[in-house]
Amino acid sequence: MTIARRKILIAGGGIGGLAAALCLAKAGHRVDVFERTASLQPIGAGIQISPNAFHILSALGLSDELLELGTAPEAIIMMNAMTGKQLSRLPLGFDIQDTYDAPYIVIHRADLQNILFEACDQHPDISISFGAEIIDAAIHENGATAMIQSGSQPSEHLCDILIGADGIHSRVRHDILELPKAVYSGKIAWRALVPANDVKMPNAMNNTFGWLGPKAHVVTYPVRNGEFLNLVAVTQEADQSKAKDISKAKLQESFSHWCDDFQSLLELEADWSGWPLYETRDIRVMAHRSVALIGDAAHSMLPFAAQGAAQAIEDAHVLTQCLSTIDDKENALKAFEAKRLPRVQRVVRTARRNGQIYHLSGIPAMVRNLGLSKISGKNLLAKQDWIYSWKP
Repeated sequence: MTIARRKILIAGGGIGGLAAALCLAKAGHRVDVFERTASLQPIGAGIQISPNAFHILSALGLSDELLELGTAPEAIIMMNAMTGKQLSRLPLGFDIQDTYDAPYIVIHRADLQNILFEACDQHPDISISFGAEIIDAAIHENGATAMIQSGSQPSEHLCDILIGADGIHSRVRHDILELPKAVYSGKIAWRALVPANDVKMPNAMNNTFGWLGPKAHVVTYPVRNGEFLNLVAVTQEADQSKAKDISKAKLQESFSHWCDDFQSLLELEADWSGWPLYETRDIRVMAHRSVALIGDAAHSMLPFAAQGAAQAIEDAHVLTQCLSTIDDKENALKAFEAKRLPRVQRVVRTARRNGQIYHLSGIPAMVRNLGLSKISGKNLLAKQDWIYSWKP
């Protein structure tokens, strides 16, 4: 069956929106992306791209750029933040390449976004408008009519499909589909980049480290082709407004009881920023009539499974697959929702549970640490198989 070329509007030019635009255009559809910021914003820090997402990006012809700007860590190493002792080691590198026929890479968010943007910018069937936001839409039999605010003059745009890829505080999700908002999780991620030359901790620049302590944890890994070490410190905070009030001295105080090896990282000069962490608690809808949601707009998740970007990329691929093989638009979106909901619901639950486990204290933390020390690297990797083995 030959599916008619569709006109698709995407709200949001982040990783999910750009990945969807590229997937859809390569499948023969016409795509217009509307991004509310005036230009690409180099915000955020590092993200992790596991094999399930790398396969999709590779099929889009982006593997060379990813490997050039990203880094493939040798392992994920979990540490006891109080004693500085290694708890477990999940092998990556050649092990994960051999198992899944794809690498596990870490990369700066802005680098991945730029890779996707350049590929979209070169495609004749993709247009990207900055400083433009989809603020409302009327859903009808022919698709949707979106109201787009650009400057002082709103304008109407007709499309077959409207995709909300506009992030945690998605207007498509909240205002158009009237779905519940993502909620603050009670955790703040403090992020910084440190020049690699300043890092003295052995093996920090060729591995991902997870430091587990009471009511907090820290993840580090290299980005920008090994030029910087990405640090993400997660603490429990009842008041999300604390994210605006950050200093190195306050962080050092918060982690003053942690081991000396970790303390050496906090002593390095860096600009820290605080990011409240949100999650969608009840994920039941990813599509309605001619509107689909992907990425954080559909299922904002805590970063404790390292799958936020990967699941947005999976969404983009599966949505394209359904829109390109099922003639009826609504049935295509229903199929997309049916395929994606069980998986993203499980990933969200896993991320939430991991966050609880990472922040244990007292006897429960001792039990956790003992359990981690008894698991082999092979078995640790096997526990991730349901995530990493997914293929487009």
